[in-house]
Amino acid sequence: MQTKVERWWDGPWPWLVYLPFYAMPWLFRAPTSFQLIAAIIGVAVFLPTYFISHRLNGVRLLGPVTAMFAIGALLAPLGGSWTVFSVYAGSEAGRLRPARHAIAVIALLALATAAVGFAWRQPMLWVLPGILLVVMTGGATISREAFYARTQALLATQEEVRRLAGTAERERITRDLHDVVGRTLTLVALKADLARRLVPGDPAAAAIECQTIATLAREGLGEVRAALAGQIGGSLAHEAAASSAALEAAAVSAQITGDFAAIPSDAGAVLAMTLREAVTNVIRHAQAQSCRIDLSMTGQEARLAVSDDGHGRSFVEGRGLMGMRQRLQAAGGSLTIQPGTSGMRLIATVPA
Repeated sequence: MQTKVERWWDGPWPWLVYLPFYAMPWLFRAPTSFQLIAAIIGVAVFLPTYFISHRLNGVRLLGPVTAMFAIGALLAPLGGSWTVFSVYAGSEAGRLRPARHAIAVIALLALATAAVGFAWRQPMLWVLPGILLVVMTGGATISREAFYARTQALLATQEEVRRLAGTAERERITRDLHDVVGRTLTLVALKADLARRLVPGDPAAAAIECQTIATLAREGLGEVRAALAGQIGGSLAHEAAASSAALEAAAVSAQITGDFAAIPSDAGAVLAMTLREAVTNVIRHAQAQSCRIDLSMTGQEARLAVSDDGHGRSFVEGRGLMGMRQRLQAAGGSLTIQPGTSGMRLIATVPA
């Protein structure tokens, strides 16, 4: 949508087509030399005033508006259609803000136009159309300016929405990549260390571990692509099995309770990513010997608890836990972290 600045027809030039109406009475009665000279002087003063008014806003408009009306009032006894200048004044007054100020000035211009016509004993048939046009053009300008203001506000809102959407998408990609890459690289590192230790004594077992590393790398690449496409988040039951395997690879005994397959897919996808990050933290940071994963349902809420017997007191909330908390909150859930002397307990809830 084009804005006011971009549309040339909203400038001062097109509206000058109304100015020749001042000379309409002269079609029926030729003007005197004095009337003609006075009209030329009046128009010569009006034009720069009119163009200047288009560059002004706020209270500074009152000067040009008053000047345009005064030109018309001075020309009132000279036989021309002098209310033309009142109409231009009313049109410019409509740009005053707030709108109540514009309405007040337009009303004053209409009353002043009527008073000048009455003072010079001019027929109301001549003056009344000018008064009506003052009100109509002023009101139309008020409506037009309000439309422009709403349009600019809408454009600004749309731009803000686009900016926030871009920020939210970047944050989502950051969270998903952190969770996906973190767990994958952790397992690759564990398997690589295991393969290195197995090479001297059991080359066949080391080859199996190397094959596992290759499989993990390919799976990780697929998950990265899914994260970039916004399709991350799989089955909670599958993630529970993968977490158990990851804990076993890290020599951490795992205890898993609960019906993971019974959780609806939307809630399950959120809890699956939560479980992935929680287990990755246990493997990387907790130095735990055991980890317990419990899933339960309370009413319409799914509750996932991950507990370990590692160094809970050394807990520091980093990017992974912050992303986990944001993901749960976006789904209407919550995250509670309970560090203790012998490990840490993480509790995630989400509507199911």
